[in-house]
Amino acid sequence: MSGGGRTEAARSRRVPRSRAEWVTFAVASSVLAVVIGAVVSLWAGGPPDPPAFETRTVSVREVAAQFHVRVAVKNTGDETAQSVQVSAELTAESEPPQEAEQTIDFLSGGEEEEVEFIFTTDPRKGALAVLVRSFTAR
Repeated sequence: MSGGGRTEAARSRRVPRSRAEWVTFAVASSVLAVVIGAVVSLWAGGPPDPPAFETRTVSVREVAAQFHVRVAVKNTGDETAQSVQVSAELTAESEPPQEAEQTIDFLSGGEEEEVEFIFTTDPRKGALAVLVRSFTAR
């Protein structure tokens, strides 16, 4: 028997874990469970929905004999759209139709942005059509 070596009983004896080790283990396990849950959720959810749009008139105000029409544009899809072209056409009874266009640089999935169109005729006295004409998918 060598004098500096440990006995077999001393080698097999384990030191109990400290409270800090158990807390660290619990936190690491929780983080791992959240990451696994997120991956499974994304995988089970299927492919993201492509961009789709809704428009609604927010307000109309008169400024210096012009009518400013504020319109909200919402991307109801999951994917981001670039260069979203929004057009508005105002048709009044006695006047020729007026057209206006706006471009929104980026519109993420679920995001809403407001744009403003300017007309010389009161849109409340005519028919206003606002729609998204085109976009670039990312």
